[in-house]
Amino acid sequence: MSSQNSRRVRSQQILSQPVLKKQRTDDTGGIFLSQPTASTSANIPLSNTSPSRVISEDDDQLVNSVIRYLLILDGGKQIVNKTRIIKNVFGNRGRRFPSVMNKAKSLLSKVFGYELVELEGNKYMLVNKIKNELPHIYPLGTEGSQQVLLFIVLTHIFMLQNSCSEESLSNFLANLDIPYEDNNQHVYFGNVKYLINEVFVAQKYLDKITMETINLTKIEFKWGPRAEHEFSQRAALEFMSEVYNGRPIKSWQLQFQALTAQEKLDR
Repeated sequence: MSSQNSRRVRSQQILSQPVLKKQRTDDTGGIFLSQPTASTSANIPLSNTSPSRVISEDDDQLVNSVIRYLLILDGGKQIVNKTRIIKNVFGNRGRRFPSVMNKAKSLLSKVFGYELVELEGNKYMLVNKIKNELPHIYPLGTEGSQQVLLFIVLTHIFMLQNSCSEESLSNFLANLDIPYEDNNQHVYFGNVKYLINEVFVAQKYLDKITMETINLTKIEFKWGPRAEHEFSQRAALEFMSEVYNGRPIKSWQLQFQALTAQEKLDR
């Protein structure tokens, strides 16, 4: 089973459960998650239960609740702020937020293949640690068509050194017979302008910069933080190589220098 399919199964398991309990650890420190069981503390007299044990068990439940909550939100690639997490998961236990989030971050990485990324303004998002292999994978359905469009847009932005005007993007898509006009429905992608300006921006795949002048409004697009984590600049350049019949990726000197510099930072 592929790593993506394995993670999908694990995600479905945790989302189907109201709360996950940490049952035990193996000899290597790995954590086994199973369906919730009755709390052991319920059968132990209060006088024999240490405060540290009660807090530890409560932390375990909070960690699993946080993971479940974040995985549900990730179905729509939602960005969530700290206040919302505390309100919906922690309640009056907000003081334990830092320690619980650190544990959740570790489990999300080791078990599910996600990285929990903190953005400006105390906001959080999950990003896929399993690198997107487009255009070499072939996703299906609506999600697949959106991924293809997103990859095309991100590639165009990267080739323009990570910043392009809305006019440039519109012209580029028109050359591919992909209409960008308002409410224009593409047979495969749907409403392209809405996807780019609303969906991809909200999901943080794209950053949209609006510049107002006296007589003109200019819009520019850049790679957003989710794209920086989930998409490969090398894959974008290799895609361009395929489009140009195997042209060496080093022949795009500025782009090749940018991706090699980024790859050094990622090591």
